[in-house]
Amino acid sequence: MKINITPHQDYQVVRIEDELEIITDLSELKFLIDGYISVGKHKIAVAFSNTSYIYSGAIAVLMSCHNTLSEYDEGELCIVEPNKEIQWIFSKLNIDKVLNIYDSIDELPIKTSEDS
Repeated sequence: MKINITPHQDYQVVRIEDELEIITDLSELKFLIDGYISVGKHKIAVAFSNTSYIYSGAIAVLMSCHNTLSEYDEGELCIVEPNKEIQWIFSKLNIDKVLNIYDSIDELPIKTSEDS
């Protein structure tokens, strides 16, 4: 799995850039997020823009990462730039009620001085 990581504001944006159209295993993502947690980074945005389908095992990994990050103040796992198939799956499974989903990285919340 090819993963590209870029910082954006308070978030680490993890972009899944696999040529495959099906994401079946996100254990590499879990390992990566655990590494970020260990260095105090608790805001992760995952982008699936080129992914057309995601299996239940990969969804379970996302939810596990969400649960782990939720234990930290201001910790968050969110989804950015999902395609219509991913949005549909997350909506049908009510994942969009648990994870914040943003159409672009520019919609990610920006921490203001009032938030401190």
